[in-house]
Amino acid sequence: MECPKCKTQNADTVQFCTRCHATLLYKCPACAATQRHGGSCDKCGVDFAKYAMMLISQESIHAGRERERTRSRAQMLKQSLLLPITGGFSLIRYLFRRS
Repeated sequence: MECPKCKTQNADTVQFCTRCHATLLYKCPACAATQRHGGSCDKCGVDFAKYAMMLISQESIHAGRERERTRSRAQMLKQSLLLPITGGFSLIRYLFRRS
């Protein structure tokens, strides 16, 4: 296989050019089919860039939910530790603000 960037001959099974490290074989993230060009999959039609952005978006949403859950647990723990000091007033105020 000839590299389109530097015109070096490579084996047909290598994913990257041995000289310039350009991508020669693209693997579809959805169906795992390999092809010689990027953009969209010839087999299933998935657009690689849109699929990658969807995965990044899902991970961002998941991380935000996890962060909020951790913050909520920390606030509840803080209020339970302050319970003897404040006589429960801060816990009641926290519960009213939360709902």
